[in-house]
Amino acid sequence: MANRVQLGDWETVIDELRRFGETGDVTTGDDRIRIDFGAAHLEVSRDGRVSTGMPLHDFDWRGAVEFVVDHDAGSLTIDADDVAYTFRRPGG
Repeated sequence: MANRVQLGDWETVIDELRRFGETGDVTTGDDRIRIDFGAAHLEVSRDGRVSTGMPLHDFDWRGAVEFVVDHDAGSLTIDADDVAYTFRRPGG
């Protein structure tokens, strides 16, 4: 089941991404959360910046306001006017 999460509800963003990152190393600060999955990572900042990295692929974008987190499929999708991007959890 996919959960739609608004960036403005920061506590829910943190909760959803902690759950999404259970198989990785999750670190949080006042204004960001980072999940390291070994060779891949995902970082979301409270100001709407999303960055990911994995072998042969990086993504860095500002302006995220909403995420769709699908824990069963192991994916996090940013769907905005200017971009649609899906990060897939390694091994998920």
